[in-house]
Amino acid sequence: NNNNNDNDNNDNYSYKQSKMRSVHLLFLFVLSVRSFTVKPNQSRFLASSLNMGLFDTLAKAFANEDYPTKEEVKANARHILVKTKDEAERLMQTFASGGTTFSALAQQYSTCPSGRQGGSLGSFKPGTMVKEFDAVIFDPETEIGELYGPVQTKFGYHLIVVDKRTGDVN
Repeated sequence: NNNNNDNDNNDNYSYKQSKMRSVHLLFLFVLSVRSFTVKPNQSRFLASSLNMGLFDTLAKAFANEDYPTKEEVKANARHILVKTKDEAERLMQTFASGGTTFSALAQQYSTCPSGRQGGSLGSFKPGTMVKEFDAVIFDPETEIGELYGPVQTKFGYHLIVVDKRTGDVN
């Protein structure tokens, strides 16, 4: 009788353990499928999601950054700030010739502290930067990854590249 009771406990324990293993496998399967799903207009980010590790996938699964609300308009951009229009145009020609990268030019020539980070300004909302700068960054006609400028502001002349924009800028 005592032996039967031990068998019942072992069967019950095995059943619970098997059930937990199934739940864990299902959870991992859902996460792996989610990390390989291409969302509309994000096919260029597929390569980076394929290289993510398990912990990166878990963190991304619970983050909401890929799904901005309609009100949340943001941009990521880089720039090079110089004192004269001639210098800005010379840098545009140097970049267009393919002799160097935007980041290298920013590090060497930009008078803005962001030059040390290749001109990266990070993520920001409309109204954060000066009016003339925002006009280029948040213009729906401005293409992602293209070089724009020279743009004159009270700080000098900017060469601008928009790396990413979210939300509806119209």
